[in-house]
Amino acid sequence: MASAQGDRKRGRKKNGITSHVLIFILCISLMTLGKADISAMNSLRTIMTGLTMPIADVVAVPIRAVTSMVESAQAAAKLREENLKLKEDVKRLSRWRLQAELLQSENRQLRSVSGVIVPEATTPVSARVIAINADSFAHVVMINIGRDKGIRRGNAVTTTDGLVGMIIDVGARHSQVLLLTDINAMIPVILSSSSWPATTVGQNTTSLKLRFLPAEASIEVDELIQTSGHGGVLPAGIPVGRISSINNDLITIDPIVDLKRLSFVSVLVTEDDPGFSTKELLSQAYSPLPEDEDAFSLQGLNALGQREDSDVLQDSNQQNGN
Repeated sequence: MASAQGDRKRGRKKNGITSHVLIFILCISLMTLGKADISAMNSLRTIMTGLTMPIADVVAVPIRAVTSMVESAQAAAKLREENLKLKEDVKRLSRWRLQAELLQSENRQLRSVSGVIVPEATTPVSARVIAINADSFAHVVMINIGRDKGIRRGNAVTTTDGLVGMIIDVGARHSQVLLLTDINAMIPVILSSSSWPATTVGQNTTSLKLRFLPAEASIEVDELIQTSGHGGVLPAGIPVGRISSINNDLITIDPIVDLKRLSFVSVLVTEDDPGFSTKELLSQAYSPLPEDEDAFSLQGLNALGQREDSDVLQDSNQQNGN
């Protein structure tokens, strides 16, 4: 037993010595080889790099393609998200634009009556135009105030720019305005530069004629025409229009107010009756507003231009039936 254990110990010792010797020899060999042929190692490294680079390039192509696809997908997702945000912004801006246009329109309409020229002894009352009748036979508009606001026949109707017309009929809560372009409208005016008196006459068109101007009066194109106050109906000093053309005795005036775009107007209310009679004017062209707004009238004009009321119409219908 003792001899066997001694043999094993001697064998392990011998193997350990042999291993250390081999390791020592390998280290000496590597050191000698590295110092002896460094250029050969560099050449081997270059050859190995040259062999592996094409393989690395081939392997990198699909990797780069996959990376590019992933980046493109991420970019497309970002673009889609930004597109959705931009669409929401466009919708929001469209709503703001619509609101701004409405406010701008209302602001423009309110400005048309905010700076109205107010002659002495008159009080401006703002009104909204609710109906327009500007055809070949009559230039009349209806406003939403009437007797309850102190409106009377003959009151001047204006905007910030100038004269619109005059009240020709008054109901409880509505009034009819005869525009100055109507063929029945004759406005006493003066030339602003020379104060020569004259009269404007409507033509049922967009322009006016200047009549009854003294022969010695000197006039110029673009000269301002304003109310003279003669007759005591309309206040003096309200702009009416400007002379647009002079052709011998035909003098044409363009109204200073854009009568096609009326929204708000101001009625110049006076404490005293303006003294304007519309009986003859109404009997020729216009149906008066009913005293009771819940009632209605069948009054109208027959083919001969004569006014017929509802009783006459009923009698004629009965005769025709018989």
